Parts: sequence; structure tokens; C-alpha cells
Amino acid sequence: MPRFTARVAFALVFAVCAAQLRAEDISTHCAETEVSLDGFYSVSRLDRCGDQREDALLWHLDRIDQIGAALDGHVDRGNGGSGSLIYVMDTGIMARHSEFASGPYSSASRVIAGFDATGSVEIGRSRCASPDKSVAPCYDRLDELAAASHGTSVASIAAGRKVGVAPNALVVSVRVMNERGLATTRTYLEGLEAIIRHAWDPASPNMRTAVVNISGWVLERLTNTSNHDVVSYSTVEQKMRDMIGGVDADGRPDRNGKRFLFVVAANNVDGGCGASGVIDRFPALLGAKLNGLITVGGMTADNVSWSGTCRGGVEVLAPAQSIFSATITATDHYRGRRPNLRSGTSFAAPIISGIAARLLSDRPDLSPQQLEAWITATPSRVDDATAPLAHGRVAFVRSIAPAPMMSAFTE
Repeated sequence: MPRFTARVAFALVFAVCAAQLRAEDISTHCAETEVSLDGFYSVSRLDRCGDQREDALLWHLDRIDQIGAALDGHVDRGNGGSGSLIYVMDTGIMARHSEFASGPYSSASRVIAGFDATGSVEIGRSRCASPDKSVAPCYDRLDELAAASHGTSVASIAAGRKVGVAPNALVVSVRVMNERGLATTRTYLEGLEAIIRHAWDPASPNMRTAVVNISGWVLERLTNTSNHDVVSYSTVEQKMRDMIGGVDADGRPDRNGKRFLFVVAANNVDGGCGASGVIDRFPALLGAKLNGLITVGGMTADNVSWSGTCRGGVEVLAPAQSIFSATITATDHYRGRRPNLRSGTSFAAPIISGIAARLLSDRPDLSPQQLEAWITATPSRVDDATAPLAHGRVAFVRSIAPAPMMSAFTE
């Protein structure tokens, strides 16, 4: 049965995060030290940040606070997303990774809860053992590592202490994909229902609007021999619509209830869109018709659109190529250069989720529709802007106007 686990002292973590009124300005110039796993697979450690002789390893953070093509090697993370909450629907999050520490001298994790909805997915399930894969993902073979660590990578980009856009935000892990990255509409529906229950739990942080990050796509069924009833795409879509508009504790539509902004990866041409490169997978294709759901495509450090992103229906671009992020092989490990596991719109979506968290930190009353309007109102910034890729719009944190300007946006 679905269950929440690994709940930590919410009040303590919330107070610590809220006390950090501004995240530290950081340098995006860092080095990585390779750590071999078996002679071919490797991961990295993050070293020597601030040394201008090193690579702009964290360029994705620099990109979102620079309006021009040139990067200056530093990023101001402002309020850090203090007081906001991001739900990550993925393969689980390693809660004890250093990226999720509530502070430099604290062992408390900002991954405040976990939920595992993958019980109905037998295909692709790993033999690895874990007391709770939602907050302690595992892998049995190295070829499972990329998918098993995917949720940790995504969450670190959204809210990591060193590599994240909103390093003070709280995170909830909602495991809807297994170690092969397989999910069904049933796991999605159960994940969404778990989010609603958590949001209304008296022990949870009191949020009016929260962010839901989805860096994947979903199937209605994996086989025709499943013992579980198939959940339709339309059922999941309706649940998402309801959550955008507001829901009560039972998940029923309620304009005065809890609201959720959905941020969804556009997917990649090597998996997740048709032969023509056009978005054709659920839920990325919903961005064009749901106000309150943002479909995110990719761009590169060279200020052009990333060639691997799916097109059509994209609403905004974010960094997607060579993105440095956490992995699950140790609490201080990151995705390494070999093999190349760093590119994809999976990593662009959490950048937008982090921006949304920072907006909510300043204006917790913002609706999902207002958040989408604000984020997608940024100017065209890539050198090869085209209509299928959002006309080159790239989310830009400092383009956020003062609070009084919010009257321009309505629900």
C-alpha cells in the first residue's frame, strides 16, 4: 500500500531554512575529481569552487541570472527558495546526500518525506535492497545507476545546497519510476494522490501553492497481462487540472484549497518524442493546453537551443547540456564525465522548478497560472530562436518584477 516514510522534524528543518533569508552568492567555476567505479563507469567530486582557472562547471546557475550571452562566473541565489516546497516525481531521492543538508553544519535533510508508488511496476524492478527507495534509492548493477540516481540528480538541480537553483527549498520525494525509469499512469495517479495527502497533512509545512517537478514520461500500461486496472491518460490529466486549480484534503476541486504548479521536461529526441522530434508523450504534451503546467525545453552554454530537446509545445528553455548534478554512489558524489550522463531536458525542468520556488518564497500567494505567466514572459535569448522551441525564451531570475506588478497577471 502507498505510504509516507522518513518524515523528519518538519518544524526544525522549516525554521532552519526560513532563517536563511538569502542563499550565499557562489562561483560557478569549479573542478571535478573523477572517482572510478569499475574502470569504465565513473562519478565525480566537486572541488576548488571559486578558482577562476577552473571550468564553469555550474554554468546552469550562471545562465539564469544573466540576461546577455556572456556569463560572469557567479550566481546570486537570492532568497534561496526559503519557505517553498518542491515535490519531485521521479526515481527517488537520496535524502542523506550533502546537497540536501539544511545548512553547512547541519545533518538534517531538506528532503522531508518520501512516498513510493512503484509497487505495481514489476518490469525493470531492481533486485537491490533498501528500507525505502523513495528516500534511499539503490541499484544492483551499474547499468541501473543512471535511472536509479535520476531523481537525486533532478532534485539537486532544483534545490541542491551547492548545485541547486533554490538551495533553501524543502523537497518531497514521490517515487513513480523504478530503476529502469519505467512508470505507468497508475504510478502517476497514486503519486499525485500522495502529494495531495502530504500537502494537507497537519505535520507538513503550510503552503498555499507548491511546485511539482516531472522529468519523465509515462505509459498507460507496460504489458497486457497486468493484474491492475489500467488508468487512462485522461484520468491523470484531470487530476492535474484539479490540482492546478486547487483541491481539498480529499482531492476534490476547491478554489480555496492547495494549488500546484507542474513543471514538465519536454523529453529528448533519443527517447521521449517521435521520429520528427516533436513532443508526443504524456505529460509533456499538456503544456500547450494547461495553464499552470510548464513544458521545458533545453539550451546550451553557447546560448543556442540544445539539439537533443523535443520540439513543439515547448513553453520556455533552460540549461540542458552538461549539467552537473548529484548521484547516489556516495553522499558527496556527482554524475561524472564517463559515461556522459549529464544532458537532457530532465535537468532543464528542475531549473524552472527552482525558479518557481524562489518566486514563491517572495510571494507565497502566487497561483500556478501566475507563476507560469511570470516564468514564460521572459525575452527571447538564444541565438537560434524558433517557434517550436518557445521562440528562444529562457527563464531569467532577475527579470522578476517588483510585487506591485503582479496585478498584471490574473488567474
